Amino acid sequence: SSGINAEYGAAHLFFTEIIPDDMLVDIAKSDKLAPFVQTVKELNLAFLPIEERVFSLDNPSAYNDYYGGKMTEKKLDEIAEQLVTVCATLDESPCPKVRICNSNLDCVKRLATKVQAKLEKYREADILTANNKSQLIILDRGFDPISPFLHELTFQAMAYDLLSAVSARSKIDPVKNTYTFDSNKDSSLDDTKKEIILDTSNEVWRELRHLHISTVVQKVNQKTNALMEKYSNLRGSEGAQNNMHDMKSMINKMPKYKREEANLNSFIKLAEDCMAAYNSGTVERAVKLEQDMSTGFDSTNKPIGERFVKACVPVFVPQNNGPLFTHYEKLRVLILYVLNKKGLGKHLTKETLQKLIERAEIKKEEKAVNNMIDLGIDIFGTSEIQDRRDPPRKERDTSGVFETSRWTPVVMDIMEAVVHEKNLDTSHYPYFHAESQNDGDMDMGGITSLRGHGKKQQVVGGRATGPKLIIFVMGSISYSEMRCAHQVSETQTTRNSWEVIIGSDNILTPERYLDNLIKLKD
Repeated sequence: SSGINAEYGAAHLFFTEIIPDDMLVDIAKSDKLAPFVQTVKELNLAFLPIEERVFSLDNPSAYNDYYGGKMTEKKLDEIAEQLVTVCATLDESPCPKVRICNSNLDCVKRLATKVQAKLEKYREADILTANNKSQLIILDRGFDPISPFLHELTFQAMAYDLLSAVSARSKIDPVKNTYTFDSNKDSSLDDTKKEIILDTSNEVWRELRHLHISTVVQKVNQKTNALMEKYSNLRGSEGAQNNMHDMKSMINKMPKYKREEANLNSFIKLAEDCMAAYNSGTVERAVKLEQDMSTGFDSTNKPIGERFVKACVPVFVPQNNGPLFTHYEKLRVLILYVLNKKGLGKHLTKETLQKLIERAEIKKEEKAVNNMIDLGIDIFGTSEIQDRRDPPRKERDTSGVFETSRWTPVVMDIMEAVVHEKNLDTSHYPYFHAESQNDGDMDMGGITSLRGHGKKQQVVGGRATGPKLIIFVMGSISYSEMRCAHQVSETQTTRNSWEVIIGSDNILTPERYLDNLIKLKD
């Protein structure tokens, strides 16, 4: 509007990603707008920061697009732009090249080509500074087909797995990151419903989220005792107050005590709900079997070999009124059964798979197994696709490790190889070299012509100045893989140490991941 009728004295324009030059020209030429504009800023924030080392591109359909053959060049270009804004926000331009997994899927190279070109354009525009140490690794979901659907018993992963399911009446909302619970024994009363947000601003959640549930139970008991000791005078242990000063001090402390007590009680209740879900039904038995089959060893560290075949029978066909496993649990075990057969060089035949599916009565879930071929995994050994050549797993000392937590996500091996050993195998994770790039197929947003040179993107949040390892998994990541990024980063103690950032198009619980695998190509 005109200056006389203007409601505000100035305008500050912030854009979440690169804007076209023609829009900048329109703003500059506008007689009504230009005089009021004091700031035009491209924030490069076309993503969701989930936690301090985790991001999501918030593309729920990307999994189906990548692996169901529906990914268009336009969609892929948008994803590449989002991923590059992550690098811009972190002020990191991995140099000299993007790294990829040694994948047999075309979409990996297509995405890497676009990301590489956009990074070059950002460097030319001085939006990014090349860092010779930082690395960006793009992985397709087939690099680790196991971690996304395993039960995990660390607090965050366990809670989101067991308490966000429909059977748990959705006590955890994985989108809003909230936990809803009954604060009173009489759960029929509506006013007993309480809700807390599970984010890192809560110090108790921040401390407990990556601990094994057994350790969490011990920790919350310790914290409860410490809280009672800290505010013992408020609990009547000291009798009547001696003077007005003591009484005033007690009254001032009471609200803080109530807040701390309520917050701690929330996590006690969350741990109780997790354990109740774990001890009910067949989760406990399923977890042990999953750990044996995923690692290839039993709890005494003996190879399971062909023993897993016999171990799976009670899951698929209950014996003598044995426990009834859920369809999701059967599917988890069936996929592990197929992968174990493949690992032993004894690929499953389609006829055998059909018999197992019929016995387990999971006809609807059959597509999940067959669709693993679209992740680049030749489950039948038919040579219809070029099978993956994945690197050998890192040997780990499992002494002192909980029996129910022996599996380590593959991404942890990658992170440690870069950060600790500094020798990530280039034959399995090569630097990507684009054979050709048609700039006409890629919208670069005209980022060079109107933007001044020499201004660097500021680092947000006071992050350490050391190199960063940015890992992007196409389609989805799991909560266990999120944990790995935190744990590896926290082993780095100096200011110039590595920091690990992980992200994906979406973050999925095991059941939602299996749903995606079932519905692939629908």
